[in-house]
Amino acid sequence: MRALITASLAAALLAAGPATAQAPSATATMPAKLDISRLVRTALFVTDLDAATGFYRDTLGLDQLFYEGDFTGPEAGRVLGIPATAKVRFRILKAEGQPYGMIGLFQVEGAKLQRVKKKRGSVNIGEGVLVFYVPKLEPLVERLQAGKWTIVSLPVKIGRSRELMFYGPDDVLINVMERDHRASP
Repeated sequence: MRALITASLAAALLAAGPATAQAPSATATMPAKLDISRLVRTALFVTDLDAATGFYRDTLGLDQLFYEGDFTGPEAGRVLGIPATAKVRFRILKAEGQPYGMIGLFQVEGAKLQRVKKKRGSVNIGEGVLVFYVPKLEPLVERLQAGKWTIVSLPVKIGRSRELMFYGPDDVLINVMERDHRASP
């Protein structure tokens, strides 16, 4: 049975063309499962830590400060690829509840960072999109319009959900789906 499934998968991949992944061989073994946690946070490098904090706290409602501080030195430089003399100020924000899905905002001082190049108005290969739920989209739309944020798409019905796409600080693409995240699944 396993050989039949592997052969069927290989035939489907070959038929799909060269741009798809190759099927594993029948003798290939999968590596041991990695004991990894849920996504803890997204780290965003921003031009203005205070302005970005205001947006994620006041507009989106990530109103709990999980941690803040700064770091510098050779270790930070090696991890981030910046000079050891550069200083990194940061704040980690979260919504109520478990400390997962947090947003870490990082501002590098003393080093010139390159802005990610992307085409505005559509998604780009390699671009991350922050995704949130909100019970009703209209109050968020009003906040975004009052703050003059760029809305890519006003609420659109996709399947059984309505979704909104817009740009936050530093052109971070954000998608919000209308769904009561506090209700049991």
